[in-house]
Amino acid sequence: MKKSSPALAVLAAAAALGLMASPASAGGRHHPPSPPPVPAAGEVTTVAGGLAGPLSFAVGRGGTIDVAQSFAGIVSRVTNGGGTELLAAAPQDQPYGTASVSRTRGTTYFSVSAGQDSRDPATNIGLLQSVDRNGTVRTVADIAGYEYAANPDGINTYGFEEAVPADCAAQLPEGIQPAPYTGLRDSNPVASLPGRNGIVVADAGMNALVLAGYDGSVSTVAVLPPIPFTFPAGLGFPECIGGLTYQAEPVPTDVERGPDGALYVTSLPGAFDAGAPGSVYRINPVTGTPELVASGFVGATGLAVNDNGDIFVAELFGNRISVVPAGTGTPQLFLEVNQPAALELRGDSLYASVDVLAGGAPQEPGAEEPPVTEPPAEPAPPASSIIRIELDDNCRGYHHHHRGGHHGHADNGGLNDGSED
Repeated sequence: MKKSSPALAVLAAAAALGLMASPASAGGRHHPPSPPPVPAAGEVTTVAGGLAGPLSFAVGRGGTIDVAQSFAGIVSRVTNGGGTELLAAAPQDQPYGTASVSRTRGTTYFSVSAGQDSRDPATNIGLLQSVDRNGTVRTVADIAGYEYAANPDGINTYGFEEAVPADCAAQLPEGIQPAPYTGLRDSNPVASLPGRNGIVVADAGMNALVLAGYDGSVSTVAVLPPIPFTFPAGLGFPECIGGLTYQAEPVPTDVERGPDGALYVTSLPGAFDAGAPGSVYRINPVTGTPELVASGFVGATGLAVNDNGDIFVAELFGNRISVVPAGTGTPQLFLEVNQPAALELRGDSLYASVDVLAGGAPQEPGAEEPPVTEPPAEPAPPASSIIRIELDDNCRGYHHHHRGGHHGHADNGGLNDGSED
């Protein structure tokens, strides 16, 4: 017999109370409560600038922001005055990236990674690390090591249902495999979420969520399912694959906890440059079962969930932030911004990193290469920023701050903590 979730128990209790209560209206008629208003964007303020690819950040008390400057391989703290302080730096022996920033109890968690797509455990590095109030940096867990030992998405089969002929395979866009394949060993931790028993980590190479225990252990929380994408006829695709369905890798990009205690994950399909839409999944943290909440996003790279259950989604290549109102699966435009990547809620404000590919960073797949200049041009200075968006007054009271604040939702397998930054 299934256990009732805390949310269902609350609804059942409320229904029982409603039956017992006397009618509130003079005529004894009961009017169901109106749904809360859909969040609307208010004043927008830039709170930090000159950043190098802020793909992940956390907002702390007092307005400080810990941010992974991913293209520089460092983690910085943005002070109240807008200045930056170095918290941690990745090794310099090979090109490392930083991501997966979260905060709890005075400790900042982040990932250091390198060698993605090498599929070589000697060069594919994926570590979850932490830095405490005293500036001490330590490795919490070896995420890549777990991937090479367990390969959680090895249970998935990706690609075409049947191998395409050789003459057709030669015409396929880069990244589209001509034959079916099972999940490959590849680690790229990109997002983290603190909990009572450890840190939930979303790994974009693993296509899974794992729990990194404070004791260094790693275990699988959930594996995202393949995302079916049917190639349309025309639109630049080879005619030989028109109408064929491709099972794309789901590629998780962010993870948050909702007011129902579930985990919410954004997914950017591995074949997104072919037009496969991004999605949001709801994950049962006890069983790991994924449920599709919404789809149709253009480069879903970050999300935030408020106390009402509204889901904000950053669409990196759609140049907008969308919102999926609670109880629906339909994205609506929240705010147009350039190249948003990460989102965080704090109090009555939504924070977003924008212009994240500015300053000579990697291009969107499929984009044309810029012309080569002679002599080589100097690299452009970092030009990414973090903005604060005030939420409409009609929505106050429904906001929830994650990663840098209180995570006191229903207990689900020890993945929440009830702590404060």
